[in-house]
Amino acid sequence: MKKLLAIFISFIILPIFINANDDKIKNIVNAIDENTLYNYIETIQNFGPHPTGSEECEKVCQFIYREFSKYLDTEYYEWENGKYIGKNVIATIKGKTNSSIILSAHYDSYYNSPGADDDGTGIACLLMAAKILSKYEFKHNIKLVAFSGEEQGMLGSADYVRHLYENGEDIIADINVDTVGYASSREGGKLIRVLTDEASIWVTDIAEEISYEYNLDISLYRQGNFPAGDHQSFIDYGYEAVFFVEYEFNKNIHTPNDIIEYVNISYLTKVCKLVLATVAKIADYEFPIRAKFEEPKIGKIYINDREILTTNKPYPIIFGRTYARINVMGKAKRVEFFIDDELKCIDENSPYECIYKDILFFKHKLKAIAVSINGTDICRMNAIIFNILPPGPPH
Repeated sequence: MKKLLAIFISFIILPIFINANDDKIKNIVNAIDENTLYNYIETIQNFGPHPTGSEECEKVCQFIYREFSKYLDTEYYEWENGKYIGKNVIATIKGKTNSSIILSAHYDSYYNSPGADDDGTGIACLLMAAKILSKYEFKHNIKLVAFSGEEQGMLGSADYVRHLYENGEDIIADINVDTVGYASSREGGKLIRVLTDEASIWVTDIAEEISYEYNLDISLYRQGNFPAGDHQSFIDYGYEAVFFVEYEFNKNIHTPNDIIEYVNISYLTKVCKLVLATVAKIADYEFPIRAKFEEPKIGKIYINDREILTTNKPYPIIFGRTYARINVMGKAKRVEFFIDDELKCIDENSPYECIYKDILFFKHKLKAIAVSINGTDICRMNAIIFNILPPGPPH
């Protein structure tokens, strides 16, 4: 009788829960406002060119901090790299777990550009996210991160992501929005370019489902990864990340003509709806399995399996054989280990381990795929390996 009662209750409660989640995303999408996005961009461009380290960049930084602080707990993250010093601005929507989905953009501009599209449009999406998403509760944390130092080579994001990695932060994925407001043709107004690597394709799958389900009138143009955005800092440290960028090239970026007159606000609004809805969906997602490398650690130097030194490089340096171990969250049937996309080991029992015994020199890609009944997850990293030891017996 109790079992029948539980089944009956589940038939009543489950549809209510599903509809409530759908309503959340629908309400988020409907709350995104063109005029507010326009005002955010206009405010940013009116500071004038704001390259990293300038007084104008500091003013934009303070503006973002004030806007975030209206809705969320906000903090600065200070970084330094050679002659450059800067601050990132971070606002957090606290979830029920210790895992985080990150939505990022950069607020510094090219030295001669007011930066309306590059990347006032991305920052406008972050500010809109703070205003709207702060009204809801989510399973996982949402971090809104505005980076400086992007135009000098992703300096602000590289320092911040290394900090996350070294402190063991569990980052589900980064969604980076950079230059997402230009569309001059009917075709361009219906497409958004998404750059991603193999491990992060699932994020684009969710975005594609969101676009279709909520009739956002914008489709994803999938493209292989290109390491010229803040998302790359996350990929370098083994996290999953995607880069949203407008489909058509805006010839005004990095010039004094990158002004709001050349921003297509209706196009930006569609992109913003897609991005915020995707973040909200992932922030409530129940992952069947997730995997990450426990060993080797990025930023360490090894002799075989012995850690001897620490560096600030976004990869391990290994002399001898490479000892790999994967941490799996969820129940795995097996973990498959690859090097340069060639299968080397399969381990069906925890701890999931592999010894890469090949004779290797210089840069190589380590990858592992955790397989469960309900799905798979990929983790990967680059490594510098010098191994001349003979292969020895199989693992």
